[in-house]
Amino acid sequence: RTPGAHAAAAAAAAAKAAARPEEIRTFPAFDAAWRAFEKRLQSDAFTACGGIGLADVPWPTKLPTVCGIEAADSPKERKQKFRVAVLRWHPDKWAPVLARVKAEEKQQVVEQVQAVTRRILEERKKFS
Repeated sequence: RTPGAHAAAAAAAAAKAAARPEEIRTFPAFDAAWRAFEKRLQSDAFTACGGIGLADVPWPTKLPTVCGIEAADSPKERKQKFRVAVLRWHPDKWAPVLARVKAEEKQQVVEQVQAVTRRILEERKKFS
């Protein structure tokens, strides 16, 4: 094996998942797509295409849990996963992102963020 081949393959998989977020089926794939999305936000890659669209955001809504919690997780691990999810989907975090969303898709993006936030709260009740 070539050194770094695994990292390169993982990066390629993340980029592929970010390009087609509707195909995300596992939490690690979502997490990789999210990191790629954040890098694109930081690089200002969405400016050239007129802004962020609904399909540009990796949504965890088709996953069993939007927080990434697994049955084998300890209470400490669950608490950490909830914390990460709440910070990731908090409305204050999304304000600068929403400012860059295409006007015609802004309402749909807001609704999706709210749906994810509701699921986080439901999961907190279920797993606490």
